[in-house]
Order: sequence, then C-alpha cells, then structure tokens
Amino acid sequence: MEENRLETISKELKALLAKYNTQSALGHLSFLMTCITNGYAQEELGRLVSPMRQLYYLAGLLVTQEGDGTNEFQYSEEDWQKVVDYLVEVENEYYKLFLPGKPEDVTEEWKKKVGVAMPTFLSYFNLGPLNFEEQVIEQIRSTFSTLDDIITAKNGLTTEDYLKFYDNLDSWCEYNFQSLGIGGANYPLRENWKEYTNLEVGVIDEAPEEIKQMGEERAPMMTLMTDPGIKYRFKAEDLASNGLAIDKVNTILSQLTIKRETTDFLYYTGQNPLVLYPIVDLENGLYQVYEEKRVLHAILIKLEEICKEKDASKARLSHCKGCYLENKIVQLCRKFFGKKAEIIKSYYLDGCEQDIIVLWNGHLFVIEAKAYSNREPFRNAEKAFVRIKDDFNGCIGYAYKQCKRVEDKMKAGKPFDLKDDKGKIIKVINPADYDGNDFYIIVNQESFGQIQVDLSMFLEVGNEENYPWAVRFDDLEVFLLTLIARKKKPQFFVDFLIMREYLHGHIICSDEGEICGGYITRALTQDLAESDGIITTAPDLASVFDEQYRKGMGFKNESTGRRNMMVKQCSGDKSSNCGNPEGIGSVQNVM
Repeated sequence: MEENRLETISKELKALLAKYNTQSALGHLSFLMTCITNGYAQEELGRLVSPMRQLYYLAGLLVTQEGDGTNEFQYSEEDWQKVVDYLVEVENEYYKLFLPGKPEDVTEEWKKKVGVAMPTFLSYFNLGPLNFEEQVIEQIRSTFSTLDDIITAKNGLTTEDYLKFYDNLDSWCEYNFQSLGIGGANYPLRENWKEYTNLEVGVIDEAPEEIKQMGEERAPMMTLMTDPGIKYRFKAEDLASNGLAIDKVNTILSQLTIKRETTDFLYYTGQNPLVLYPIVDLENGLYQVYEEKRVLHAILIKLEEICKEKDASKARLSHCKGCYLENKIVQLCRKFFGKKAEIIKSYYLDGCEQDIIVLWNGHLFVIEAKAYSNREPFRNAEKAFVRIKDDFNGCIGYAYKQCKRVEDKMKAGKPFDLKDDKGKIIKVINPADYDGNDFYIIVNQESFGQIQVDLSMFLEVGNEENYPWAVRFDDLEVFLLTLIARKKKPQFFVDFLIMREYLHGHIICSDEGEICGGYITRALTQDLAESDGIITTAPDLASVFDEQYRKGMGFKNESTGRRNMMVKQCSGDKSSNCGNPEGIGSVQNVM
C-alpha cells in the first residue's frame, strides 16, 4: 500500500466534507444508512462495497474537523460521485495490503497467511453489528445489572438508567418521524417542531392559493424530506421521561456525546469516534444521534470500560459474561428441543470442566460456550496472521479441545461418567445409545468471520473426525427461533448440522446467518454442500430473518412497534451483490 497516497486521498476527502453543515450532513448520511436495508438510494449506494462502514467513515471525517460548514448537504450528482470515488480508492488502497511485493513472494506459506489475514481484516472493518436490538438490550441488562454496585459507584447510574435513556431516545426519534406527516392522528405534530431544524420550507408567493394551502399543511413532511436529520435531533429535556431524571440524562450524554472539532482521525481503519460517541452536540441546545442502534452498542462498550477499570471488577465482569452466555444457550435449547430433551450444564469429564450437553431423541449435542473478544487485526498480513491465529486458538481452538474430550470418549465406544463439581455422577453416557449421532457446537460471543465459517483454515481434525459447528450466539438464537416460528422440528436442525460439516474447505462467507438462511430457503442444500466447487453466498440469504422479525421472532420482551432491521452489510467483496437485485437469493458454486 502506498501510505502517502492513502494519506493524501483521505485528507482530500476530509477537506471536501469540511464545507458541509453538521446538522444537514449528518442527517442525510443517517438517511442513507436507512436505505441500506430498505433498498432505496441505490444510485448513491451501489458503488459502495460496505455502505454502513463507509458512511460511518464519512460522518467520522465530518465531525473530526473544526468549524461548521455553511453548505447544506444537498450534494449534486457530481459532488456525490466525487465522494464515492474517494471511498472506492481508499478501499482499493487497503486491498493492496494483501498483494505480493514481487512474483517470487507468492509461496504456499504466503497464500495461507493472506488467505487468513485478508478476509478477517475486511470482515472486521466492513461488517457492522449483526444482531437485533432486543438481543443487545438483554445482553446489557443480564450482564451488567448484577454489576450495578460498580457502575453506581462510578457515576451514580444503574444499568436500567442507560437502557431507559436508549428507549427514550429511540421513542423520540420514532415520534419525530411519525409526527411530521407520516403517522397521522396518532402522532400529533409538536408545536415547537421548527426549533429542530434550520430550514424554512414553504411555497412561493406566486403559487396558486390551493398550492399555498397544500404547502402549509404539508410543510412538516416537506421539511422532513429536505432535512431528514430532524428525525434524529433532540434536546436533553426531551429524554427526561420514563422515570429518567434530567441529571441522569445529562450524565449519560456526557459519556456518549462529541462535538465537532479537529482530531487526528483520518484512516478508514482508525477508531471512528462515532462508534464510541454516536451523539453529536450541535452546541445550540440540540443533539443529533447518527444511528439509534449504535447507541446501544456504545452503552455496552461504556459499561464494559467501567467494569474493567479494576482487576476485581474485571474478573466479575468476565464471570457474568460467561454465565450469561451459558444460561442463554440452555434457555434456548429448552425452548427449541422441548420437554423431551435432557440438558446437562457445567459437568466434569475426567476432572475437566465442560459446559453443556443436550440429549434428544438418540442425538447428543456437545456445546462449549466462549465469551471471548477477538482483537483488531493488524494491517500487515504477517502480523495479522499471528494475532488472528492466537485469538482463534484461544477461543475456538480451545473450545474444540473441550469438545474433543467427549468426542474421543464417544469414539472409544465405552460408557463414561459425567460428574458434578463434587465428583458425584450425574449421568452415564453409553455411546451405543447414539450410534454416531453426536454433534459438536462451539458458541462464541463475537464472530471471527471467514475463519469461523470455514474452520479448515486453522483447525486440524483427524480423517475420521468431523468439524464442529462454530457459531456466534446471536446467529444461533435467531436461527433456532426462526425454526420454531416456522414450525420446523429439531430434526431439521440435525439435518442442517450434517450439511454444515460438508461446507468446510470450500465455502466463502463472512456471516453464518447467510448459511442458515440459505438452508431454510433451500438455496443451500446437502447436494450443493457435497459438491466439489467453491461455494459463495450473498448477504440477501439472511433476509429471511428480517422477514421473520417483522412477523415476530420470539425474543424476550420483543418490540411490537417499530422494528429495527438487522443490518447485513457487505463484507468488502463486490461479488456479494449487496444492493444488487440480481444477486437476490444467490448461492454460487464456482467449479
């Protein structure tokens, strides 16, 4: 990569954005964010390989420079294409990281390292949070409520205060949207709505009277269309409701808010301030959130920071995260497999602690849970490979060793004991009762991208052994709840696991949800999995879960009103057809 060239184009792009007004620019970029999932604005988004990350990058460049441009963000087609050209060139510069310096550098070892580093790097920086808001809310509530003593001692707040803040903000933004002419009588227009915009929208004096009248009546809607950021603006006092006092609102705002000012943020792979501080202080009594859902993730990060400040609280946090994950898996399995299933949690095998075993209808499911956080990969492929391998071994690799203890016992064919922490036998497993119907599942909190989807890239298994299924919990939950909602029996899941084993070694995919969705819709079949060609999937395969969410997914405390769609972003590969209607429902078998 030409570092100087990357620096040059990044600075030029940042300078280009400097002329735009903060309110206007953030509002229009937020609007484009919503278009990623609803299919609108494809002319603007079509050339972006990772729309969400790239729009975040633009917004980050905007707010990290002094001043407040005077230009409204009513960009011409020419101006926007210039912005897109810069974004494409920035992306291409990062791709160059993984090109060989000279032909003789292309060795088998080099291919292996690049084959791991490149998809992991691109997945890390190009994928946004792939979950639903209910999942994040429950994770926050379940993990941190027991740590409220630490949080309150730090800033006088509780976990519920943070969640009330998000709920109030989310409700405010939705009411803004509906009241400006979308929602009808159920959402009366606020008397002071004009205070939230700098625009004057109206009809010229020369217009006919009937047009003037129509314009006055529809001025709020026309304002929203011209200034979509009005939906995302609020005053501190607007969020002081639902039992959340104004002083607590201000405290949380101080933790999640930034002002437009010059910083050294420049690179696409840098720490974007809007990830940690998704609310912008407009310095006129107004605040503007860039994306509501990101506030949840910022809250999660903030609470983790608080609980990691001391070794003792850090240890408690680690314990709480592990317990949450294991308990959620058990609850999910009970819901999916029903009363006929026997579920054993926290058992010991030959003195080693194991997580979960599920026994159902002659099938044995060994589940290991890992609340492990993978680190940002380096730009350099050599360094990235070492870090990625280390993180993989610490999470999935370690979990596989735990799974293999059981697998070895099953292959030995002799009955063996599962014991509790006091050495008491709680279950005797006879391998003959399962006749090879044993499956091994690794559930982690965060995804490793391509190297998790295709475990053959790192994990070594024997000739007579199968790969486990490594899946992020949020994906597992969405998959099984969708199967329940669609009245699929557990045998469907068993068939999926059998199919899934055949994909290792010839699947290109960064998101397990695409594979799960492809199997539900039959775009991905056993015959295709057993074929010899390279199989690639597209993000649209996961749309079956958005469809189910609109109908009702079955989450705890599920929203019945506005539903925030799960944003499935492109992984940085244009072949994924993000935003391309021709790529809908696509699984490719490349011979």
